[in-house]
Amino acid sequence: MSNKILVKLYNWFLVIILGLSLISSNLLIYSKVEADTIPTSATITLCGDRIIQTGEFCDDGTDNGRYAYNMADRFCNLNCSGWAPYCGDGILQVIYNEECDDGNNISGDGCDAVCKTEQSPPSSGGGGVYVPPSVQTKVVLDGKAYPGSKIHILKDGQEITTTKADSNASFNKGITKINPGIYTFGIWAEDKNGIKSITYTLTFRVTADAITTVSGIFLPPTIGLDQNVLEQGEILNIFGQTVPNVEVEVQIMSSEINEKVQSDEIGAWLLPFNTQYLEKGSHTTKAQFQFNSKEKSGFGRILNFYIGEMPISSEEVCLWADFNQDGKVNLVDFSMLLCWWETDNPQYDLNQNGIVDLPDFSILLCCWTG
Repeated sequence: MSNKILVKLYNWFLVIILGLSLISSNLLIYSKVEADTIPTSATITLCGDRIIQTGEFCDDGTDNGRYAYNMADRFCNLNCSGWAPYCGDGILQVIYNEECDDGNNISGDGCDAVCKTEQSPPSSGGGGVYVPPSVQTKVVLDGKAYPGSKIHILKDGQEITTTKADSNASFNKGITKINPGIYTFGIWAEDKNGIKSITYTLTFRVTADAITTVSGIFLPPTIGLDQNVLEQGEILNIFGQTVPNVEVEVQIMSSEINEKVQSDEIGAWLLPFNTQYLEKGSHTTKAQFQFNSKEKSGFGRILNFYIGEMPISSEEVCLWADFNQDGKVNLVDFSMLLCWWETDNPQYDLNQNGIVDLPDFSILLCCWTG
């Protein structure tokens, strides 16, 4: 085999490895390939910078959370989602020395303009004592995963906390006790079938004495296969879980086929795919969901399957693909395969078609452990 062919094949292999997270030896759901581009829809807002951003009701900067003595001068609350306490909000705020609060700033109705009873006119200066808000550095992660799923949250590669998605697959988790700085957060979950999602990662700066909110975190659909080696024309069941009642797009990447199915009320989805139009050999598939007309998730894991009769069982093929017998199928075995490229060496001819070529390389990828 020429050096040009070897270099081209090796470069192609490296591109695949960079785009994948290395294929697992689990042959029902054996791919650990990461998404093409994650995230696609996350937005980061900072509560406390005096800029009203998407998802914020208000933002008064360092005055967030401050008590106001009337409706006209009220301030934003600590998480920029509404108003902080004020005289006239109809809530008796004893901590701010309110004696009454009838929902207005009008005197003569039993509760005066600064929330003192009419028998006790307001003291000089407007009455009350300012209590500074308790502002702390905080990160809020908001998004969607799978109904009832446990959400694992990592900071710089270490799990720091968990939360749970509700029946609509929504989750919202606040993280305190965090110092200002730049961090990489990771989020992953496991669906009802025990299939793990990709790890959705975001790197951003956490600002001191402010709430940094990351919204629009959409974990892509989980994906699994009921079989990974099948005859041409057989039905391949591609399944998984996602947000309830959304459109799931399934791509057969190797043949540029796009199919769409609807998830049910618990987010489960199933695509019975007819393989009659697929060529024999290795193929790949992945999935994403459309949340609404403007937002959608990224793609999740990429799974491999094989069309055509294999001379031995898939389990035996993977044992055979471990050429150096170290219990792993990795770059060492790939290098050994390259050494016998376009030869008839039966030890490396995994599909036993008489030549070591691309189908054998595809089988090696299906058995990849890293």
